Amino acid sequence: MSIPSLSFATQIADVTTFTNAEFLQAIEWDRNASDAVKEAARRGSVAAFTKAWHANRRVTGAGPRASAGYGEKSMWSRQAYPEETGLVAIISLAAGLPAKRAGNSARRPVNKPAATWQQTVQPVVGELIDAISSEETRPLALLAALELLDQSGHRLQGEQFFTLWRATLTELMNWPAANLSDPTIPPDVLLVENGEIPFVGGLVFRDVANSVNLIKSGRKQLSKELVERTDTDGTPHADIISRLSLWLAPLIRATLASERFGVTLWSDDQRQLLGNVVDRAIVLCRPDGRGALANGLGLDSLPVVSAAAGLFGLSLVHSTGAYLQAVQRAIAGKPQKRSRSEIATMPSSQSDWARFAVLRSDWSVNADSVAITHHRSLPQLDVTALGRPFIHGDWALKLKIGDADIELADEWSCVCWQSDPDADFIELQMSGPGRLSVERLVMLSRKERFLFIADSVSGIPILNSGSRGRSAGSDVRIPGNRTLAGTRQRIEYESRLPLCEGMVATCAGPTREGKISGSRFKARVFPLGIPQDRVLSTPHEFSVEGNDLVLKHVVEGEGLFAPLLFVWHPERTRVDATWRTLTVTEDGRVVGPDAGVGYRLKLGDFQLMISRNLKKTGYARACLGHHTFNETVVGKFDSNGDIEPILMVE
Repeated sequence: MSIPSLSFATQIADVTTFTNAEFLQAIEWDRNASDAVKEAARRGSVAAFTKAWHANRRVTGAGPRASAGYGEKSMWSRQAYPEETGLVAIISLAAGLPAKRAGNSARRPVNKPAATWQQTVQPVVGELIDAISSEETRPLALLAALELLDQSGHRLQGEQFFTLWRATLTELMNWPAANLSDPTIPPDVLLVENGEIPFVGGLVFRDVANSVNLIKSGRKQLSKELVERTDTDGTPHADIISRLSLWLAPLIRATLASERFGVTLWSDDQRQLLGNVVDRAIVLCRPDGRGALANGLGLDSLPVVSAAAGLFGLSLVHSTGAYLQAVQRAIAGKPQKRSRSEIATMPSSQSDWARFAVLRSDWSVNADSVAITHHRSLPQLDVTALGRPFIHGDWALKLKIGDADIELADEWSCVCWQSDPDADFIELQMSGPGRLSVERLVMLSRKERFLFIADSVSGIPILNSGSRGRSAGSDVRIPGNRTLAGTRQRIEYESRLPLCEGMVATCAGPTREGKISGSRFKARVFPLGIPQDRVLSTPHEFSVEGNDLVLKHVVEGEGLFAPLLFVWHPERTRVDATWRTLTVTEDGRVVGPDAGVGYRLKLGDFQLMISRNLKKTGYARACLGHHTFNETVVGKFDSNGDIEPILMVE
């Protein structure tokens, strides 16, 4: 019987009937493979081949854990393959990864000796062989097998090693590439299956003929994905933020493999770019180790970013490195080290291209932060206060003008970004039909522990007489509008903010103030555009529905402004609060709330003034004696009663 030649050049036929000797004899070897390996394979001697294969590998590390892995780095991608729960449980148990305790009955008896490494790894090897040899494609199993062979193959027993080695090579020779054009496949899955597995597989089996083709293919996909999914400063695009640690995992594992094998994976510029991505990922790591904006996945990003930080040498001299160490200490229950209070490097960042921004007060684990994506019709927010997440999810918006529901655009544009020692501020814009414009404002104070968010709607036309649904000075009709000519149109607005699990909100007191509470956390919410006392009638409403904060405004005019102010400063969660709407004037005349608004909030001895111009006329506006041409102003009162600006937007 003729034996086919096995290599990475073509997909192979069924080799399950081959004996181990026949399988070795069928392999076509690379010209650089060692003579001992080729000779042992030619003779079909499994024992001699295994010995020669290990002798050709450089074993690193001295301790039992230095090179005795169980495939645990592949577990960084476990949530990309939720169907692999059985494999994940076996590897996690062997590697001692965090898992739910089975109770006291599951603990090892005191007098029973600890299992050896070979005993512990046996169920892992058995599960991997079964998974890889099955008819269905098992990417996570193949990934774990490659890692185990690379890092711990020399410690496996001869039969264990060769059975796993043969099954892995057979699967790799027939490895199907994922469909790059399928939009339902997450980018991190494509990276694993089209990038990491070919690249690392080619390195592990580099002695097999044509393995260089596999390495080149994987390297090309890894490089392409890194460049196309990140901005030039390393900011990842908003569409991968929710799975950032899953997307980063194959890049880091492939980089570690390239260094172990002494192979170049990245150009100098690409390596710098990847390092910048790691910087951004660390900032998005919450104090509990989970990633921000994970959309309920609960991704544990700490193992990935910790390995990446070691890879790129981020130490205490780097702000991100210091923050990462603070997170590690917090999770370990260790006290935080003292650090300087001043900010050497701003912890905030924004990218127009990535449709993503991070607003952050400082580098501590108790920092306040807002992560926001705006690449879809609804921006997403992830808000932490004092290091505790309390808002997470879609910032929902409904807008109705007359009897026409306004359809939101596919994405929002960032029209303003400011970051200074006082505050971070971002303004997003969506242009609707005609002159309609919707802006979403987010401002995070860097010193005073408050968050200001608002929606600004402007450009609503007053209809001309004799027209139906046609705006003044414009030929653009708001679709479906049947408002009578010559009237100011009715605007119905609603926004929703989802609270994180564990947070409880109430809004049932004598005032319209809202309160949020959680484990060791309290915050207050002030709907500044609504009268404070419930005895004052208003068409507006601020309420709690389920776990959502709901703000509704109903007005008639050319626009509206709907603000919310969150305060969690420990000294201001119990003090008396009062707020009111201020009069705004222009050239000695009072302007309506669809042209300009102002608010004043008093919390104990702390007072804020907020103003917004919705309609520009070329004249300065005055609010509480403060004259300004600026579109948005947020200021606090000093001890003399003068307004000290925190934010001024032209």
